[in-house]
Amino acid sequence: MVWLTGGALVACLVMIVGLVSMIVINGMRTYWPGPIELVTMDSGEVFLGIPTDADEENARTLYRTGNRDLGREPFRWVDLADVASVERPEDAILLERETWSIWLGVPEQAIEIDASGERVVVAQGSGEVMDYIAANHGAARARRAEIERLKKHELGGIHGRIEAQRLRVRQAELALERVGAERAVMPGAVFALVIVGMVACAIAGRTLGARASYTSRWPRLARVGLYALAGAGAMAVFLHGPWKSAGMTEAKLAVMRADAAEIEADLDVQYEELLAEVRSMEAVDARQRLVVVEPTEGRFAPVRQIEPDEPILLSQIVRVVDPNRMGLGAKLGVYGSRWGEFLTAPPRAANTEGGVLPVIVGTVMLTLLLTITVTPLGVIAALYLREYAKQGVITSVIRIAVNNLAGVPSIVYGVFGLGFFCYTVGRYVDAGPVQSMRLPPVWWWGTVGICLLTLLGSFACAVWSKPIPGTDPSRKQVFLRRVATIGWFVTFFLAVLLIARTPFFSGFFEARAADGSPTFGGRGMLWASLTLALLTLPVVIVSTEEAIAAVPNSMREGSYGCGASKWQTLRRIVLPGALPGILTGSILAMARGAGEVAPLMLVGAVKVNLDLPMSTEAPFLHLDRSFMHLGFHIYDLGFQSPDSQAARPLVWTTTLLLLAIVLSLNLVAVVIRAKLRARLSGPTV
Repeated sequence: MVWLTGGALVACLVMIVGLVSMIVINGMRTYWPGPIELVTMDSGEVFLGIPTDADEENARTLYRTGNRDLGREPFRWVDLADVASVERPEDAILLERETWSIWLGVPEQAIEIDASGERVVVAQGSGEVMDYIAANHGAARARRAEIERLKKHELGGIHGRIEAQRLRVRQAELALERVGAERAVMPGAVFALVIVGMVACAIAGRTLGARASYTSRWPRLARVGLYALAGAGAMAVFLHGPWKSAGMTEAKLAVMRADAAEIEADLDVQYEELLAEVRSMEAVDARQRLVVVEPTEGRFAPVRQIEPDEPILLSQIVRVVDPNRMGLGAKLGVYGSRWGEFLTAPPRAANTEGGVLPVIVGTVMLTLLLTITVTPLGVIAALYLREYAKQGVITSVIRIAVNNLAGVPSIVYGVFGLGFFCYTVGRYVDAGPVQSMRLPPVWWWGTVGICLLTLLGSFACAVWSKPIPGTDPSRKQVFLRRVATIGWFVTFFLAVLLIARTPFFSGFFEARAADGSPTFGGRGMLWASLTLALLTLPVVIVSTEEAIAAVPNSMREGSYGCGASKWQTLRRIVLPGALPGILTGSILAMARGAGEVAPLMLVGAVKVNLDLPMSTEAPFLHLDRSFMHLGFHIYDLGFQSPDSQAARPLVWTTTLLLLAIVLSLNLVAVVIRAKLRARLSGPTV
């Protein structure tokens, strides 16, 4: 058994190390600049390519030929038997472009267009062109970055302010349509409810000062009833306050429209000024061109596919690589530059080029949100099951259900999240309940009264069901306890009904929803994090229960013996002792949630979204936005990419990055857990 168990452990370690090693090796070599070869076929065809793979069994080599905008396959298998010669010309270069992936060719000319529109050749030949690129490429890229910043942030910000004015007017129009509908309640009844609430607040304050209220049952019931009436009165004041009596009128709406039109006119002027500045910068940017010719047909890299006779702009080139003339130091520089772009830039070329910064931000933010959400829920549920719930058949069934939830396919959680969070809760947040579901105000306030009565009745039954300390409960008390339980469920149901069918709430984004542009009614970061929180909740509950059970009972008994209450014992003894185990559950939930893909495909993750869910603009955390995720990004690269061969190396690199992020987050949690464990264990003698 020793050899058997040891061998099984070694086999597991070998598989893990082998998998991680394969990911690291393939992921780290993706960005190393390979040589450019000039291949001459027996048929006389000539092309440039970068060897990326070899099939020794069939004697063939896979070349990356690029130049997709010429209508060719970007990768090509070449039989070695059909090759006449292979050379590595020193003047061959690789252009990494913003669109249409790479271009392989030989630089021939650098052109500048003067003010009259004439083309002037400023550099001729490979050496001069490379010197021209080295001297001007940085400034061209900076100019293009400034143009993109002005378009996205400045012009986009003006568009956003204009849209905000339009939505403000639209919100006022919707408010005018429902004037009087929300306040169709008898003023006398509302006034009486307000007065009762104010009196209840005053009486409740005096009742709190009486010591007998903590030991007698009737004062406790009276205090709860007065608080309930005070809450109802405050709600009536909020919903039917005198400041709401005027409401929206046609005159107010006309003034608002005039103000919005004036603001939009000023914004239009600013927009035109910025647009003129952008066009001026684009005109300067369009002057610098490069002629890089490929040997097969003698065509050069175009500025865009629909303009094949216009040479590429210098600013459209992300990076120029001449690997056949580079030394080791220069190749290391290109390698580091590509990794820097990968970690700090957005993706381009259908995710097969560029970086993954939005993907990293989305993954980390989603993981942190789900951890922050699931940990308190799991700890509270585990505390109730272990410390408060009566151990019996129902508790056992709940534990079995929690354990079974851990085995539910993740796609089921995705369907639930899409239907409940996105289409139900999100739609309610955007526009409130559907008009056909809204209760008339009188019926709604009647339901409020019934809810208050069930609340008071449930509390009264709960108070009178408690036996005298040291005695067993009577049949009447057992019956009252059951009635109280049923009453709490009825109260909860009525409260949900009041929220779901209220006539006084029309959503936080009613104007957007009315125009068919949901805010929280669609897929987004918030609903994705809540869905993953439900998915990982069983892991946290089970681990927290085990951690709480591991706290010795002698510590609890010592706390009770010192006069501490149950909550004080839980807060000062049980929870600190179980904290390392709770963090273990959080780590497991974090690791599982970070790698999930199936539910995210339904509730938030998208192929491309360059708008980060976190920014420097209010409200800073944009939880309504869809996002990019590393797991979904790997799936998209591997199975949905239009250029699968080009995306294959990025699959390894992105997988390596996902492992690094998950391990980093887990390492931080493990360090925190170790410090807490060392602090709780205290010094040893």
